Amino acid sequence: MWTYTVQLVRDLSPGVKRFIATESLFGIGAGILGLILNLHLLELGFSKAFIGQITSLGALTVGLTSLPAGLIVKRVGRKTTLVSGMMLAFAALILFGIGTTAETVIAAQLIWSLGITAVVNSEIQLIFQYCRSKKEETSAYSLLFAVFTFFTGVGTWLAGYLPDWLPGHTTLYQYAFFAAGACLASAGILRGLLLPSTHARAEIAAGAEDNGTGQAKPPVPSEPSGAPGHSGRASEAAKAAKPQKAKGKAFNFLLLLSLLIFISGFMFGLLSPFLNVILKFRYDMEDSMISGLLALSGFFFFVGSITMPYIVERWGSRKTFVILFLYNALIVALMAMVMPAALFAVLLLIRGTGFTMLNNLMDSECMSAVSEDDRNLFAGMRTVSRSIGNTIASYWAGYILAGDHYYLPFLLTAASVLAGYAVYAKFVQGKLDHHHQAMT
Repeated sequence: MWTYTVQLVRDLSPGVKRFIATESLFGIGAGILGLILNLHLLELGFSKAFIGQITSLGALTVGLTSLPAGLIVKRVGRKTTLVSGMMLAFAALILFGIGTTAETVIAAQLIWSLGITAVVNSEIQLIFQYCRSKKEETSAYSLLFAVFTFFTGVGTWLAGYLPDWLPGHTTLYQYAFFAAGACLASAGILRGLLLPSTHARAEIAAGAEDNGTGQAKPPVPSEPSGAPGHSGRASEAAKAAKPQKAKGKAFNFLLLLSLLIFISGFMFGLLSPFLNVILKFRYDMEDSMISGLLALSGFFFFVGSITMPYIVERWGSRKTFVILFLYNALIVALMAMVMPAALFAVLLLIRGTGFTMLNNLMDSECMSAVSEDDRNLFAGMRTVSRSIGNTIASYWAGYILAGDHYYLPFLLTAASVLAGYAVYAKFVQGKLDHHHQAMT
């Protein structure tokens, strides 16, 4: 397994390696924010319901701005959009640190959401653009997420101690926001300087069109000019109808993939934004213990990400999908039961591995099944779908937790995982296999 992973890294394109290396700083900043934001808001006097509303506002903003963001990406380029988004996220973290009113918190959340919109609508297409093959795309995505989750865990661990090392004035967590902002700003600047031109894959594709002699392929001869006019017009009409039909099928396929991503967003929104709150109030854990557990959970995310390409290569995507859906439904249902904190922690860790693998598999398989021409459009549709699911779930979960119903989000998540499996098995599985075969 270790030899397999090392070989994967060695075989990556130079642009992919630089992209993945700079993801470490992004992960640290995200990990710090993930732990301290809710605790910071609680210390400022905001309610759990308000935290749920802020979380859903962020997801809703990402959803509403994703399709316009796709148009911006097409105009200004993926790399420029990515770097700009990271700098917006940096500005939001500074505002979170200095703001104390509901208005400033909302403004910071909106700026953060706009930055994340720019990032998620450009990063996967950009790293895939640096890849030389479909196989490298799957490996690049898994390794990217592996690095992100590992360093998110590092950031989460740091966030448990930064308030003690650098206590703030408004709350203990104030200066931790500035540390997170420094990480994101550094990652944005390094990507702006180190990532190669986004024309790299276009140049490769152009070179592939050469017929081996350095000359472009000759054009396909048109119909003889003496062909009968009526049959020529009929032929032209038939040719014009085929692209329209193909476009309709392609868009329907994107809608099915977006439905699967919607369910993924719903699963995430019910639990992931609130795990620190659940641990704090269900088990009365201290901040340092919460940060340690979530940091360790980040390591299990890393394990899931790094092993996913190996498992898919051995089992195939179809079998892997089925096993991961059922595994996640079982684990998260068990977490709803009354149990000691130690047992809950074990389930939380092994859930992290399976949940990461399932979401990585969804994202990488779906994006790889989409043609290059449709990837900007699908990136927007994917983000909108995930954000709508996340918005509904996080808004609902905020009110559930406000009523101290700490078991219910786990049961709802288990039900949504099973719903996701039903959608995959009924509508998506066959079409995904067909599209992969058509593109190979």
